[in-house]
Amino acid sequence: MSFAQKLVESIGSLLDRRVSRRSALTRAAVAGSALVVAPGRYLLRPGTAWAVVLPGSCGSGLCTDGYTAFCCEIQRGNNSCPSSTYVAGWWKCTAYRGHGLCADEGVRYYIDCNRTPGSVFPGGCQCANGDCNRRRVDCNHFRYGQCNTQVRGTTEVVCRLVICQHPATVTGLNCNATEKIDNRTCNHEADCLKGLVVQPSAEGGA
Repeated sequence: MSFAQKLVESIGSLLDRRVSRRSALTRAAVAGSALVVAPGRYLLRPGTAWAVVLPGSCGSGLCTDGYTAFCCEIQRGNNSCPSSTYVAGWWKCTAYRGHGLCADEGVRYYIDCNRTPGSVFPGGCQCANGDCNRRRVDCNHFRYGQCNTQVRGTTEVVCRLVICQHPATVTGLNCNATEKIDNRTCNHEADCLKGLVVQPSAEGGA
């Protein structure tokens, strides 16, 4: 029996006795999938098996559409850059017709929170919250580059923010006014964006 098989079998014995049989089987299945999909990541990096569901392991869902998840999805509703990231760039949706954040303004500004050079984002490239129906986290190696230009190089976009005010006018974001537009993202939504009234701080900025 391989080491991976032994580890999967041992998971059952580590589960609390109060956990239902269905829950235990689900957890074991997820752990087993994690070992198959990304054994090194599951065994050697911090996090749970849920965190190693990769975009390539999803047959469908938002995790396969190539776009990055919103930061509030992976931070329990917090619309700010997580630790080990910085504000790297922004673009504008000029025709927002939804009912979420920025509905009154009719425009949205999307801000990329990129991995800080030299740091490691926990779990690496993955589907947000281990869910194929959520977009990806820390996968897309890309940078618009209008913010924090003192930070050299390009890293992965960990997650995105949404604000309703031009980023160049928000103190602390350190963004210039060079405008990029992508109206294909105007229909991107997340439940955690709805009802937000406080603009995010520059937390995580460099």
